[in-house]
This record gives sequence, C-alpha cells and structure tokens, in this order.
Amino acid sequence: MDTNQDVAMATNEAPKNLEDFAGLPFELKDWREERRFKAWKLREAGWKQSDIARELGVSQAAVSRWMKSAGDGGVKSLRSQANKRSSLDVIHIPRLAECINFGPVAFGFTDDQWTRDRFIWLLKNKFDVEIWEE
Repeated sequence: MDTNQDVAMATNEAPKNLEDFAGLPFELKDWREERRFKAWKLREAGWKQSDIARELGVSQAAVSRWMKSAGDGGVKSLRSQANKRSSLDVIHIPRLAECINFGPVAFGFTDDQWTRDRFIWLLKNKFDVEIWEE
C-alpha cells in the first residue's frame, strides 16, 4: 500500500455501523446493503478498491461492480431489490402443485406442456419468486 493510501486510511476510518450512514435519504435494509454502502463511503474517502475489498472481506470484482452500479445509477442503485424473494415459501407449495395440475393452458399458453421458461414465468408471476442463473 502506498503512503497516500496509508494517510487516507488513517484519516478516514471505515464506517462501523448504521449510524455512519445517517445522511442517506433512506434506511438501509440489511447487512448486504450496509456492506455495499460502506464500500461506497470508503471509495468516496479515497480508498482503493483492493483495500475496500480487503476491509469488507469481499472480492475486488464485487467492489468494482458496486462502484460501477453507483456510478451508472447513483447511490440508490446499491440498495437491495425490493419485493424479490429467492425461494418459494413452504406454505405456497400446495398452491404451486395446484397451478401445475391446472396446466399451462390455464395461464394462457398455447399447449399443455410445462417448459422451463413457463415454470419460471409461473414462479415469477404467481408467487413473486425470481430465479437467478449462474
């Protein structure tokens, strides 16, 4: 680490908790969102992305994505996506089985064949569940 970065790190301590984000026009939702905002605050304080990654225990690629997102869409783009669930609640499984038994035609498709895309559509539109692919 170069001398300038040592000075920046010594004078600009990493944010430690939610109180460090009191100036934001919204409330942080969870630890992931808090971590992204910590990265943003450190970057504004002059920290290098590699040092931010090390401080927060994430990859430099993650920090780079967050900074690009904030640069393209503003600070609010670092927020967690609202109303997105990554898994189906157990209480919805009987309703999902019922929907599958109705068949795709009941949902406006032209034939009664369930495909991967149709199933993803069903989860998204009837259960508000997003499917992420690696």
